[in-house]
Amino acid sequence: MIRIARYTLAARWPSFVGSFVALALGVALFAAAGLALLSALEQQGGTPQWYRSPDVVVAGPSIAGTGPDHRRRPSGQTLLPPGERGQVPGTVPDRLGRLPGVERLVTDRAGVARSGAATEGHPWTAAALHPYAFVAGGPPVAADQVVVPDPALQRPGDRITVDTVAGPRRFTVSGVLRTAAPPALYVTEEVATELAYGRIAAVALFATPGTDPEALARDVRAALADQPQLRVLTGADRAGAEPDPEAGLLVATASLLGSMAGLAGFVAAYVVAGTFAFTVTQRRREFALLRAAGATGRQVRRLVLGEAVGTGMAAGLAGCGLGILLAPPLAGWLARVGLAPDGFTVRTGPLPLLVAFGAGLLVAVAGAWLPSRRAGVIRPVEALRTSTVDVPVPGWTRRIAGLACLLGAGAMAPLLRTSEGAAYLLVVAMLLILGGTLLAPVLVPPLVRLLSLGAHGPVGVLARQGALTAARRTAATAAPVLVTVGLAGAALAGTETLSAAQARSVRDHVAAPLVVLPQPGSVLSGQVVGVARAVPGVAAAMPVKQTLGYDRQGDRVRQRGAWYLDGAGAGQALRLPVTAGTLTDLTGDTVAVSDSMAGEHGWRLGDAAMVWLGDGAPVRLRIVAILDDRLGLPAMLLPWSIATAHSGMPVPDAVYLAPRAGADPAAVRRAVTDAVGPLGGTSAGTDDYLSTLDAEFDRLGRLALLAIVGLALVYTALSIANTHYMATAGRVRELGALRLVGATVGQVLRTVAREAALASGIGVVLGLGVLGASLTIVSVALRPVVAAVPVVVPWSAVLLLAGGCVLVALCAGVAPLLPALRRPPGR
Repeated sequence: MIRIARYTLAARWPSFVGSFVALALGVALFAAAGLALLSALEQQGGTPQWYRSPDVVVAGPSIAGTGPDHRRRPSGQTLLPPGERGQVPGTVPDRLGRLPGVERLVTDRAGVARSGAATEGHPWTAAALHPYAFVAGGPPVAADQVVVPDPALQRPGDRITVDTVAGPRRFTVSGVLRTAAPPALYVTEEVATELAYGRIAAVALFATPGTDPEALARDVRAALADQPQLRVLTGADRAGAEPDPEAGLLVATASLLGSMAGLAGFVAAYVVAGTFAFTVTQRRREFALLRAAGATGRQVRRLVLGEAVGTGMAAGLAGCGLGILLAPPLAGWLARVGLAPDGFTVRTGPLPLLVAFGAGLLVAVAGAWLPSRRAGVIRPVEALRTSTVDVPVPGWTRRIAGLACLLGAGAMAPLLRTSEGAAYLLVVAMLLILGGTLLAPVLVPPLVRLLSLGAHGPVGVLARQGALTAARRTAATAAPVLVTVGLAGAALAGTETLSAAQARSVRDHVAAPLVVLPQPGSVLSGQVVGVARAVPGVAAAMPVKQTLGYDRQGDRVRQRGAWYLDGAGAGQALRLPVTAGTLTDLTGDTVAVSDSMAGEHGWRLGDAAMVWLGDGAPVRLRIVAILDDRLGLPAMLLPWSIATAHSGMPVPDAVYLAPRAGADPAAVRRAVTDAVGPLGGTSAGTDDYLSTLDAEFDRLGRLALLAIVGLALVYTALSIANTHYMATAGRVRELGALRLVGATVGQVLRTVAREAALASGIGVVLGLGVLGASLTIVSVALRPVVAAVPVVVPWSAVLLLAGGCVLVALCAGVAPLLPALRRPPGR
């Protein structure tokens, strides 16, 4: 059978071109995404730059959910927010300094200090953590002195202004330092402690000569056994103690690449399964003849699977080569549009290529498995038929599976309310597409009759009856159009609806008409809030900082959106749906939580909630308010007073301003701009600010969607062309018989074109059904958490795509007839 499969591939190669190209493209995307993903994961680590010199580094936690009471590593989304450092308790340096084998200990602190390329201020002792050399001057010895990194425009004795959390601060340059470490400012120990609000970034240990660093690390772990959240790092792992400003973007890049590969696998499997299923249907008499010649059902199944293996291996090799060529342009495009860090590059390695090759082969075999089962049960008597007879309408098993897919898509509605709603939307669309594909043979007859109403004349009647007689063939040719229109329409309309609903919800809950923002390259200091409040006409100035919080149930830790804000000003600047308690009590060690979060833990007003903050520190906070769940609002509200103790960047993202009654907003805005300008701030209208955020969010969302769905649509367009070409090529003799009974060349072509348009029209209708079902599920999912769901459908893009599908179907359906119709009818 393997030899027959080889001969079949050689003789029927046009039937396998679609599967080969789809698999090759799928393997290419798998390989390119895998190479880029491996590079993204490697760039998250790397070699230490700041902590190059010490032998052992003790750093705070990199994940939430750990602590003295939770020693077991948690599961779930537990990474700390990008740019945040885990805390090291203040007692650690004294405990470690007494260990044998420690020659020197450096307590590193990092506070907000922006000047030029530098963004952090460290104690001068931290300069010993990496090689350096003075270009000019010397170390700081006074509280108003600072060492700046080279290249710098300043020289010793110059005065510079440094942006800090407390506001702009003047320093005198005492020295200029050249180092390969990230740019930073170096100040005295006392000033560094002040800038960092007492927080310790890491503790670095230098071993005595002859002491094994790994042995010292074991002693350190034993000494810190009661602090399991702390990390003891040696060698290349020391890079894990250094903040990576692009870590969050690299995580997003890795997630995007994983989604691209996953959707490519789904569409490739769909295309291959559809192609092999259609091929088996067309070759029923051929397989029946093999059965009549003595082949068993098992041998026929092996024949079909052998063809799939041959196609998969050839496509895998071609796809791996194409993936190597595709990976660098893909990485460059992701970096250019902001979906990956600047300078993001890929490295070629064997593992992603082997995985891509194996995935392509697996997709080929999986796609051909069910068609091979159907081929194995074909009876030998079918070889005696003089024409190909369509198989019966699918049985209850297929119908039940289709309905299960539709119900499964509806059951995922609650997940669309989460922060990963856009990713779950693609899963919903894929389930709806599978359900529509499984039920397509049942839906084809009524849709054919509906779309062919008013069809008269021999061409219209022949096209309608041909589609009705071969319902499975019609369903097979409509399926690629269904997946194209359904996937693109559901993804575009669903994500835009989600985005519009979130934007409207945020606007519904913001009452302040003005907002203070940092100037480009600057940060908002704590002084800005007080200065803005003192402006005549300002009733309230409320700082807001977005971050992440975490809660834990058993071993599972969940990531929650959180805001630091001023509870006293929240009532005037925001319209928050408080159902119990009051936000004016949001001071000190308190928290306000969403109703769903409180319900999951059984918390009530006044209870102590155990949560983890953005620096990974576990805290117990008293619940002073419970809020109704709303889209765009966080699950936790934290008082601004604890931001300085649990955030490496305790500065507001924005300050919302509520003018006094009767005050002129324009005059207030001008006065605020004048007041906060010297502090690095500026003012804007809240609507303009939110519109800018929405536009940037939508831009990145569309680009991510293009990256995920774009190549999948190339697959489906290929499948449309391949399926229609195969359908017509298998009917050349049948259609040639029309010439013998008097049909003209034009009538035959119009009949085939009408039938192709009818099949693709059914696919468009089913695809629009997927779009409508997706929007219905999105609307039902969002209705409890938003006042109104603005349904957004990009009709121009959807209709253009549908028209393109019909055009491809017409061209591919007519193309096989052109050579045959040039010959005399008798031939």
